[in-house]
Amino acid sequence: MLIDFQLRDKDDVQKLNQIAQSHSFDIWVQSDNQLFDAKTLLALYTLPFNKPLHIVVEDDVDTSLLRKELSSL
Repeated sequence: MLIDFQLRDKDDVQKLNQIAQSHSFDIWVQSDNQLFDAKTLLALYTLPFNKPLHIVVEDDVDTSLLRKELSSL
């Protein structure tokens, strides 16, 4: 499953990492053709600001809470 979003600044990077850390399932960020582990802060700092990105999670995961949390980004 894909969820579209953008990072505006370094505060969004930290928020995304905190959100990802609070979930037990794997959360990835897709930028172009690369995937980054959202639970790895250093990897998130390599992502571009103000560009379309995608959250990637397995299809069988309930993402309702995750979507709500990501709306703050």
